[in-house]
Amino acid sequence: MSDVRSRIAAALAEALREIGVAEGVDPVVEPSARPEFGDFSTPAAMASAKVLRRSTRDIAQQLSDRLTAANVEAVSAWSVSGGFVNAHLDAATWGREVIDAAVAMPGIERVTMPEGHAVFPGKTLVEHTATNPNKAAHVGHLRNACIGDTVARVLRRTGHTVEVENYIDDTGVQVADVAVGIRDLGLTPLDGEPFDQFCSRVYVEVSRRYEHDPALQQQRAAVLHDIEAGKTDTASFVKDIARRVVACHLATMARFDIRYDLLTWESDIIALGFWRQAFDLLRDSGAIAHADSGQHAGCWVLPPESDPHDLDSDAAKVLVKSDGVATYTAKDIAYQLWKFGMLGRDFQYTRWDPGDPSSPMTTSAEGDSADVHFGGAQRVVNVIDARQAYPQRVVTTALRRLGHEAAADNSIHLAYEVVALTPAAAAVLGVPLEAGREMYALSGRRGIEVRADDLLDRAVQRLSEKARDADSARDVAAGAVRYYLLRFSLNQIIAFDFDEALRVTGDTGVYLQNAHARASGILRKVSDDGIAYTVPSSLERVERALLHRIDGYTWALAETARALAPSVLTAYAFSLASALSDFYEHTSPIVREADAEVRRFRRALVAATRATLGDALRTLGMAAPDRV
Repeated sequence: MSDVRSRIAAALAEALREIGVAEGVDPVVEPSARPEFGDFSTPAAMASAKVLRRSTRDIAQQLSDRLTAANVEAVSAWSVSGGFVNAHLDAATWGREVIDAAVAMPGIERVTMPEGHAVFPGKTLVEHTATNPNKAAHVGHLRNACIGDTVARVLRRTGHTVEVENYIDDTGVQVADVAVGIRDLGLTPLDGEPFDQFCSRVYVEVSRRYEHDPALQQQRAAVLHDIEAGKTDTASFVKDIARRVVACHLATMARFDIRYDLLTWESDIIALGFWRQAFDLLRDSGAIAHADSGQHAGCWVLPPESDPHDLDSDAAKVLVKSDGVATYTAKDIAYQLWKFGMLGRDFQYTRWDPGDPSSPMTTSAEGDSADVHFGGAQRVVNVIDARQAYPQRVVTTALRRLGHEAAADNSIHLAYEVVALTPAAAAVLGVPLEAGREMYALSGRRGIEVRADDLLDRAVQRLSEKARDADSARDVAAGAVRYYLLRFSLNQIIAFDFDEALRVTGDTGVYLQNAHARASGILRKVSDDGIAYTVPSSLERVERALLHRIDGYTWALAETARALAPSVLTAYAFSLASALSDFYEHTSPIVREADAEVRRFRRALVAATRATLGDALRTLGMAAPDRV
């Protein structure tokens, strides 16, 4: 891609050195906030004034003179305004560079990143989704999956080596509750009821019965005991439930084009002794200690960082309870060690669907798969909601106590806030409303949830009236839902509303996909006459703005990859689609343009926009339709 911005930054860095500012001032270059002052601007003069103790105006002029002498390619002139140094681009040179690079953008190979944006060395392992296999996936789980899937796509697009995993907790309390409901209470599915939705209903019913008959929880305890023991009829029964639910989850996520490299089963972690290995490492290193008294008596505890000898405080984390059962966090530590290749043992692997080579691999405690390897990452990104911040810190602390400082530093909890319901959405689901309450929490135990499949079905139904065909409706609907869940920053709680999620105008996935279809339609109507286009020396405001948005794509990708923040890319894609709309509305229709040179240039500009927007949509996991 074109990268005049990096060339300007490199020339600026050299100019700063020449005037005596070797350190302390970054060569920051940004698109100008005032286009009339230039195309790119830098505030470096203002920062340098504090270092050199000289007039900002004098420094700005000095920088401008040196930058002029540097003869940066595609820059026609420099100017100074209010302490900023501004670059004015040569439209013919820069415009052709931007358009040609966009149209020639590679479809599979990495997109070349701007200078200074490095690719993280080695493998990045991204774990996401991790929906408990006791219920249908709801919109909260879908937010997790969309975030993780998009992060993986962005990292791959920017040249990173990525492995994507989905952790299946098939030994926990929730799946045990479903087993109690099916096996002990005799609950059965309704005619035609999908298995995951049946299990959701069982989970709600069992939770209700626990409240009225607490003794029933003894059956849950018995199920958990049998699961821990392994190779029992109960363990096999529970594993079968989990596998059937996971099959439903995979089908749900596939509707949103979300896929995985590996499914990691907690039961295999237990069966293969991963936690025992991790426990021995932690015990022998002194990272954990046995509490002989106090509130944690009989437990193995990871002491708080503030006091390695304090085993009795609330800040101490129990990893093995007094009955010998490892906690969730203990298993997470073992899993994290395996992810970094530090456990000294591995799973066996099989294909989830042996007849489908595109289906994910899955862990196994049995078999022989010596030629298949996963894990051994240099960086691990765990996409888990913000409520799990403390357990994730415990995992990192355990790595540090074992001396794995680099692994601890490269253990990233990609935290996001939860999805809640607006009063309108809660009312649709039959939740009793309370005066003054603005949000209602999702609860699988109480059956308060928006199932991912149901949400997509609603979106398809709403969009079918205007869609070209059923396939188009599904593609646009899935993109609309994905975009809605991605455009919020990770630290924002999504107050879910059906109307807002399925809106088709404004900052929505439908708007972006319509923009791509509009660009495709223009290219169909305006044929390429085979004569090379030329970029006018003087551009219309909307033409220059659109070129700038195209030119900023690799910067948006690079920033998304650096911050692991999909909302950066959604904001960019919306700004590009908006710039296309502005161009379309403020220039004469290309198909009726009488000036052949203007028509060729504008057709090339639309082709570059279509290529860039299409790449952004696909990187976001959305379809890029030519027609809708």
